[in-house]
Amino acid sequence: MSRITCVVCGMQINEKNYNFNEEAFMKSNDKENVIYCPFCGAPMEYLIENGEEIKYDRKKLDENALKIIDHAVKLEVFNGDFYKIASSMAKNEEVKKMFKALSNIEYMHAKIHKKIGNLKEMPVLRKMDYSKCKSDEELLAAACQREKHAVGYYRKYEKEIHEESISKIFTVLSVVEEEHVVLTSQD
Repeated sequence: MSRITCVVCGMQINEKNYNFNEEAFMKSNDKENVIYCPFCGAPMEYLIENGEEIKYDRKKLDENALKIIDHAVKLEVFNGDFYKIASSMAKNEEVKKMFKALSNIEYMHAKIHKKIGNLKEMPVLRKMDYSKCKSDEELLAAACQREKHAVGYYRKYEKEIHEESISKIFTVLSVVEEEHVVLTSQD
């Protein structure tokens, strides 16, 4: 397996990690055919042999764009926190694993935005109570709603980011979140 770089999150994909977070994908990566970044979920066209992370010009980000990115970090941390808790609440082992993998991916999305916004640290959000979700079905329904919200967020604001590379990252992440909508609505 050659050295592959995800140009969205910058992570190196190799024979030791190509199937990381595999429970968060509709199809599985294999050594000969890596179709998703195992860290951020970007599709194969963003996985480049000996590639480099997407470059962007932070100076092109106005106050509105920085606010959008700050909210994107919080959105992804909020969803990552939800999945982390949901993975401990779920009863079905496959659902637990899927939520754990989705948590990892959402936190990676938050790291991408943190880097774009040049933020010093990850936000720590108020702990939420999800005890009203009494079944895996209710947790999945809550997850699906979160993913739909994330898709809507990225679609709405990708046009307000006037730095082409960052706008492209928003587009890619909306595609990843769309797959999560399908994934969480199937079970």
